[in-house]
Amino acid sequence: MAAVDTAFAPSFLTRLASPLRRMQRSALRRRGPLDAALEDYLGETAHAGDKVLQLGVSDGVAAAFLDRGVFHHLVAPAASAETVEAICQLRGCSASRLRVFASIGHSGSAGEVDTVWLSKTASLAVLAAHFRHALSRLKTGGLLFVEGIDDEFGKTLFRQLSHDMAWRLDETIAGEVAVFRRRA
Repeated sequence: MAAVDTAFAPSFLTRLASPLRRMQRSALRRRGPLDAALEDYLGETAHAGDKVLQLGVSDGVAAAFLDRGVFHHLVAPAASAETVEAICQLRGCSASRLRVFASIGHSGSAGEVDTVWLSKTASLAVLAAHFRHALSRLKTGGLLFVEGIDDEFGKTLFRQLSHDMAWRLDETIAGEVAVFRRRA
């Protein structure tokens, strides 16, 4: 017969209240401003040493990930890298783990990544191309952030992934970003 260490075993009420606390934090994130809500969410999910691939320009997002100590691969114009470095300097974090690629084709050296951030795009065709590239890079169990679920192109992808069994909606941040976990 196995002995149970009751000092570290969570009580019934603790196990019951844990999902409720998580839902309360999630509800607060859904209503707050995007920057603060994203910082809060990354505090729980981003770990030092993770690899992140960001497709499209969203400079504050890149700085938020770099502040967590991740390796950040950014597919954007070179001027965006300078902006991210300036934001990191203001925040007091290092931008040494930032790599910038001029095109999606060059980002293949990033290999398999833990997280992909899809920024808002001007067309559905660009968003579809970014999503196809994300599929080839994101590992199983990884997170896919879809920015712009409040506009028509992001909303289209949001609806498609919500009904796809290979993806699970983990979080909606500030009504602008959806976070999906890749199941298969």
